[in-house]
Amino acid sequence: MKNLLIAICLLAGLTSCHHDDDDEPVDNRDRRTVLVYIAAENNLSTYANSDLDEMKEGSKKLADDQNLIVYVDEAGSLTTPYIARVKGGELVDTVYMKEKLAADPTTLQYIIQYTREKYPAKSYGLMLWGHASGWLVSNKDSISPSYSRDSNIPQKAYGGSSGDNSSTTRYWMNIAPMAKAIANGMGNTTLKFIFGDCCNFGCTEVAYELRSVAEYVIGSPAEIPDSGGLYELLVGDMFLESDNFYQNIIDDYYDSYIDLIKEYPNVYFNITPGDLEGYSLPLAAYKCSELDNLATATNRLLGTIADKLNNPSTLNLEGTVFYGMTGGNRYSYDIKSVLKKNTAAGDFEAWLTALNRAVIYYRWSSKWLTSTRALANQMKNNDNCDDDCVSASMFFPSDAYKNTNPNWNSAIQQFQWNDVIHWEQYGW
Repeated sequence: MKNLLIAICLLAGLTSCHHDDDDEPVDNRDRRTVLVYIAAENNLSTYANSDLDEMKEGSKKLADDQNLIVYVDEAGSLTTPYIARVKGGELVDTVYMKEKLAADPTTLQYIIQYTREKYPAKSYGLMLWGHASGWLVSNKDSISPSYSRDSNIPQKAYGGSSGDNSSTTRYWMNIAPMAKAIANGMGNTTLKFIFGDCCNFGCTEVAYELRSVAEYVIGSPAEIPDSGGLYELLVGDMFLESDNFYQNIIDDYYDSYIDLIKEYPNVYFNITPGDLEGYSLPLAAYKCSELDNLATATNRLLGTIADKLNNPSTLNLEGTVFYGMTGGNRYSYDIKSVLKKNTAAGDFEAWLTALNRAVIYYRWSSKWLTSTRALANQMKNNDNCDDDCVSASMFFPSDAYKNTNPNWNSAIQQFQWNDVIHWEQYGW
C-alpha cells in the first residue's frame, strides 16, 4: 500500500508539471511606449506649446496600450520641467521635477529610465525635439558651453538648453554621451527607433554612433523649420507596428510641408516668396543593423581614391549637394552625391548595394528652408541631383576646415564611424 501511495503522488506531480509547461507566460506589457524629449529651454519654446497641442490631438487615436510620453523643459516657464502622458487629448500623470538641464546626458538617461519603468512596453521609440547640428562638437565634454547664435563658431550636437529658464542657447549634448545615456536608460532593451525632429540629425556619423541603441534612426541631414513636424499625423505613425512604419513617418512629414509651403508662400521661403514651392525637406531612415556593412563598404570604396583623400584633399566637390553651412564653411555633404562623382563606376555600384540596405527609405528635396543665405543661393544647383542624392550626409575632411574650432578634421575622429574609416590614414 505504501508503494502504491508513493506511485500515485509521483504521477500527480508529473501531471502537474506537464500542465505548467503547457501554460505560456502572459506578457501584460503595453504594445509601445514613445517618449518625446522636448529640449525647449531656448528660442524654440513657443513652438513647444503648439506641438504639444498637436500631440494632444494625435493622442485621441491611440489605444490604451499605446503610451505617448512627453518630457518638457521650456524657457520662460512658471513651472519646472515635467513629464506626462498624453492620452485622449489631455496631459495625465503629470510629474513636476527639479530644474534640470535637458542637454545633460544624465537628465536624458533618467527620463528614459523613468519612462521605461513606469510605462513598460513590448517596444519603445524616442523622439528628440529641439536644436541640433548633426555630428559637430566643440570639445569632448558631455555638455558643451555654447556661443551666441550669430557667432562663426557652430552650435553643436543636440539640445541648446539654457539651464536657467531663459531663451538664450548655452549648452549642448554631444552624440557619444547621448548614445551612452540612451543605453543606460534603456538597460538591455533596444529602442525601435530614434527620430530626430531637429536640424542635421540625419547624418551617417550620428546614425552609426546610435546603431547599438536603436533599430532605426530617422531624421533630416538639413535644417528643418522651427515648427517641426505635424504631430497630429506623426503621433499615429510612431505607433505603427508595420515593418515599414518609418516610411509613414517620413512621408507624412515630407508631404505636410509641401502643402504648407504652397499654402503659406509668405512664411516658408528662403530669399523670395514662392522660391520653395513644390519642395519640402530631405529625410532618411537608417537601418542600424546594416550600418557596420556600410562602414566597411565605405572604407573599401574610399581606399580606391586614396590619392584624392590624402591631406591636402583633391576630392572634387564641385556640384555635389551639401546640407549644412556654418561660419562660411560647407559641411554635411550628401554621401551618394560625393562618392558617385569621385569613384569608378564599378566600385561605386558595389558600394551602392550596401548604402541601399542601410538607408532603407528616403525622400529627396532639392530645396528646403534655411537660415543661411549662401546655402539658399546654392540650392538652384541641386535640381540635377534627383538620382544622385540619398538625403543622408557624411563629412569629408578638407584643408578648408583648418581654422574651425575645434578643427573638424580631427574632431570627426572622435566618432565610432572613424574606427572603420580611419581618416588619419590619409594624413588628417
